[in-house]
Amino acid sequence: MTTCLVAFGLALLVGLVATLAVRKVALRLGVVDRPDEFRKVNQREVPLLGGIAIYVGFATPVALCFFHRNVVTEHLYQRPVELAALMAGAAMVLAMGVIDDAWGLPARWKLIVQAAAASVAFAGGFSIGLVSNPFGEPVALGLLSLPVTLFWFLGCMNAVNLLDGLDGLAAGVCLFASVTLFLVSLLFGHVLTMLLMACLSGAILGFLLFNFHPASVFLGDSGSMVLGFLVGALSLWGARKAEATVALLIPCIALGLPIFDTVLAIVRRWLRRLPIAAPDRRHVHHVLLSKGLSHRQAVLVLYVACVVLGGAALLVTAGRNELTLLVLGSLAILAFVCVRVFGGMQFLDLWGRLAGEWTRRHRAAEAKISVERAISRMQAVTSTNALWRAFCAGLEGLDLDFAVLQLFAIGESRPHVLTWPEGRDPAPERHASKPESWSARLRVQSNGRTFGELELGKCIEGGLLLSDAPELVDRLKREMGTNMERLSALNVEDAAAPPRAAVA
Repeated sequence: MTTCLVAFGLALLVGLVATLAVRKVALRLGVVDRPDEFRKVNQREVPLLGGIAIYVGFATPVALCFFHRNVVTEHLYQRPVELAALMAGAAMVLAMGVIDDAWGLPARWKLIVQAAAASVAFAGGFSIGLVSNPFGEPVALGLLSLPVTLFWFLGCMNAVNLLDGLDGLAAGVCLFASVTLFLVSLLFGHVLTMLLMACLSGAILGFLLFNFHPASVFLGDSGSMVLGFLVGALSLWGARKAEATVALLIPCIALGLPIFDTVLAIVRRWLRRLPIAAPDRRHVHHVLLSKGLSHRQAVLVLYVACVVLGGAALLVTAGRNELTLLVLGSLAILAFVCVRVFGGMQFLDLWGRLAGEWTRRHRAAEAKISVERAISRMQAVTSTNALWRAFCAGLEGLDLDFAVLQLFAIGESRPHVLTWPEGRDPAPERHASKPESWSARLRVQSNGRTFGELELGKCIEGGLLLSDAPELVDRLKREMGTNMERLSALNVEDAAAPPRAAVA
């Protein structure tokens, strides 16, 4: 324990000095976070690159432990591959975050680097081989261990990144999580994880002294990604000696706040048909601010939530199924209440979206089948009227309400009109003038030759237009143009052919 306390103090001191240095360098280089008057709450420019200070604060006491061998530091010599993978993966994430803070990186490149760093950690021994099952034996993952481990690391890194919205919030949450996992490691006698968690806690606290409201330095992507990676990796070690049925539950509960906020954000954006990466102001901390809490009060409330989750994680370490089920049940009730308060959604809305999504997929599949059948029929017809009927059969599968085709009939010089349904007013603009309607006007052509003009539409009051409808209508229209050209050539050949002699 003395070695862990010394390592904690050294990490705290190095973190303080490194944070001061990084803050000055970031200001001089112009790597700062600027207000956007939407999602960000800071009203002035604040330097970034806090991840460098945390990485230096964590790595320095770990490196110095190799020069002072005792019962605790001896464990470092027994795990050279794991330590190398841990530091290398964190360095990769740190480099990616620094580049993103300074110049910006597309989301796909950040995801690629995160996956690469997680793969390095997996190769070094940080893996998830079992999935907790409090109702029975744990499930062995086998070949699925790699994708599940990658998902864990990506989830931890991006969860901390999404939570980094208030001064001191992400760093404080990770501090409470690391302290909780330090205590879990202490209970299980995992000396190496205790030492590393002490180093990480000291580095975070040294940075947090300058990051708490009003912050003079921000984590940036470099800091949030490094914290997510280190906490995610060390949490797998910290709970490794737990009972198999609760091994993965412990880090999940300890990191419950960022995990909850991330899941809620994904579901919320999916429900509103927004991109998953789209920023919004419905995160847990934004909701607390909207309810009248000050910046500092909102952070302190979330700190209390982290303490509660940490206590729950420690209770789970007892390993008894009855206690585990009681804790999980209590957390489930708490999560239900929090979804109603912070989610900005109703469960009926979620169920409606799921049902609507299933119905939309079913309608889209039927529409595609209907269009394929119509195209097959159109390729076999020998007259314009038959071609129009086959075309309209495809429109029925798209749930359109009307269609009008104005064209020069093959073999005739004056235009005529075909309508669907039959007998409909051939002036669709009278019906499409309502704001509740959708309509389109398209040319029917092939190889540069225009055969006519097609107008079709749908009353929105009868249901929303299928998202695939424009693409499917375009396929039908192009097929009609191709077959119009075929019928035109066929009629010309028939007209040029000599009459057959009468049979006596």
